Amino acid sequence: MFPQLYLKTFWRMELKPDVFVAMSFDDKYKSRFTDIIEPAINSIIVNGNNFCARRVDTSKSGDSIHTEIMDGIAHSNLFLADVSSIGKDSVSGDTYRNGNVMYEVGLALSSRLPSEVLLIRDDKDKFLFDVSAIPHQHIDFTDNEKAKKELTDLLNDRINERNSLQDARINIVASSMTEKEIIQVKHMAEIPENSVLNFNLKGNQALFDIVIITRLLDKQLIRYIGDSDDGRPCYVLTPFGKIAANYLIKQKRITSQSCQR
Repeated sequence: MFPQLYLKTFWRMELKPDVFVAMSFDDKYKSRFTDIIEPAINSIIVNGNNFCARRVDTSKSGDSIHTEIMDGIAHSNLFLADVSSIGKDSVSGDTYRNGNVMYEVGLALSSRLPSEVLLIRDDKDKFLFDVSAIPHQHIDFTDNEKAKKELTDLLNDRINERNSLQDARINIVASSMTEKEIIQVKHMAEIPENSVLNFNLKGNQALFDIVIITRLLDKQLIRYIGDSDDGRPCYVLTPFGKIAANYLIKQKRITSQSCQR
């Protein structure tokens, strides 16, 4: 599946407690993954969940390799790529890196924030100009314990930076919300987990609801999941919407009295 088609059709905001790992599958790199990369990722705990290392060569899904790659890149919490040099060009003498890995790096940079991408390498060769501004770090893989600690710290740094950017984004969104939007988000946060909210887009209330829905969709606080049996559109809070609702509650911008409908 082409990346653009996948991202337009199947992309969703929910992220899995995974770190998608792009690296050479050659046997000589096997211990690098099993002894350093995978344990470092598994040691990270976010929201009570241990992260898992995800590689397409270990997947048991029946999807195509391209769909597996796109799903992993789009929906894992972080993207990690080992972009170490694998040889030298016979003519120029310049080092080159794994082409498959660099392809996945390109996909990640086109679909994820820079704070969600980490590149690592074991060489100190001249780095690629196009990705030189992306966070990358030299790691000595000959020292397992030191390498594991370095990688764990780097991944936690990525998570902290991503969370800081998310906090900033929540502040921006919250400051732009009207009272009616705030009330609606709070109301949706209070309904049971498996419930959805539908709107009756008819009558005097229709225009008001359409405006609120449009604004919340634009802010990526809610998403459409289908129509009810009577044909009314149904919406749920996105993960970002739930975080924003909790933020608004903590800021006391919403009171129980203001939530009465």
